Amino acid sequence: MPGVVGDRIAGALLLVLALVAWWLSHDLESGFMQPVGPGEYPRLISLPLAALSLLLILRPGLNQRWPGRATLVRQALTLLVLGSYAGLVKPLGFLPASLVAVVLLVRLFGAAWKPSLISGGVLTLALYALFEFALGIPLPNMPGLDW
Repeated sequence: MPGVVGDRIAGALLLVLALVAWWLSHDLESGFMQPVGPGEYPRLISLPLAALSLLLILRPGLNQRWPGRATLVRQALTLLVLGSYAGLVKPLGFLPASLVAVVLLVRLFGAAWKPSLISGGVLTLALYALFEFALGIPLPNMPGLDW
């Protein structure tokens, strides 16, 4: 029954992640006269994440295979990158933290360095443009850089 135990462990970890995301989202302040701030998006993501993690805990799936060591390491590193990103986006700023996180995540999925850097740069700039200009949601700037 390692699959059932694995599903419950994954569900518990994802539930903790959802609760931490919900808690930390309250530190993100919205701008003056802005009805929707940057904290709304982590809260919107944490609700279905919490529901799905409870589903994993209460009704584990039928997969009886435990992943191999390489897959477990890759999953742990992915969680480490995402957790670090959440903690570093405010002090480092959105652009450098997002660039590093995306490049590392793309590398964890098996891409070479050059495509990882290109896709990381493109995705980071696209997300910055989407949030800053299209949605009007201010993102943390790099320290010492006031635009």
